[in-house]
Amino acid sequence: MSDTILRPIPKVNGFSLRRPRLLPLFTFIAVVLAVSLFFVWSRIQVVNLGYNISSLEGRLRGMEQDIQRLRLEAASLRNPARIERMARSELGLDLPGADQVVIIE
Repeated sequence: MSDTILRPIPKVNGFSLRRPRLLPLFTFIAVVLAVSLFFVWSRIQVVNLGYNISSLEGRLRGMEQDIQRLRLEAASLRNPARIERMARSELGLDLPGADQVVIIE
């Protein structure tokens, strides 16, 4: 047979001593670490997205103000009195005389 002598596991105060199993402990620590890192990463993403949303809302407000300003400018440029004044002063145009008007029926 073999020369190996099997010794019984020693007992201390009624508990048997054996080699500790570290794999379940390391697995548990790795899972807790992974979950913690995911939680921290997700919170950082939420904060960054909040900053991005705030920045985009500010740009949107600025663009809405530009739209209002441009609408007001377009309305003032379409004013018939302004167009007539520019035609008279800058282009030298005048209202047509009665003999220059042709009525088409």
